[in-house]
Amino acid sequence: MSAYTQPILRFGLITPAAFNILLLAGAIAGVMKLTSIRTEKEERYREQTMRLAAMKKLETDIAPKRKTFDDQKAILKADPGQLFTRILDAMLPKYKGIELERSALVFPLDQGRFGRQVLTDASRVKSSFQGGFGPMQEALLQVESLMPQAMLEEMKISRKADLLISQREYLVLDMTHTCWKASEDKK
Repeated sequence: MSAYTQPILRFGLITPAAFNILLLAGAIAGVMKLTSIRTEKEERYREQTMRLAAMKKLETDIAPKRKTFDDQKAILKADPGQLFTRILDAMLPKYKGIELERSALVFPLDQGRFGRQVLTDASRVKSSFQGGFGPMQEALLQVESLMPQAMLEEMKISRKADLLISQREYLVLDMTHTCWKASEDKK
């Protein structure tokens, strides 16, 4: 090799080839990085569209039930004693006196065991019924299904032996419920 061809090879072929190889490697690395970023963003986009579709489906499922939710909120904010009385007054006319009869409904002023532990307004309701077991179960079911804030604190079932000896299922049911009232959020 001559002194003239060596610099031509070094600076005319090898240097531009090395520069082009480095440029090509940088371009390939950049394309790979951009491809991984695009793939990640497409995956996020797919997840977001799936979330939005799920939210729309959930909204279509919930929208018809919104009135019921609002009714439940109103029930939770209502005075528990009045609500308890209204539920029982609506249910009791279905039965004859011998089947189910309310013998007592008292609103004690003390908070009871549960009332001291909840951090909201609570009232107690003591009720007493006389009658058959089935109607008593329905009364308890009505109260507890229509009043989600009612907690059964105490229940005592005894047999009423002095009135109708021929009917063994004539019972006395004494219940004490603690009913809490939903408080307003002050934010």
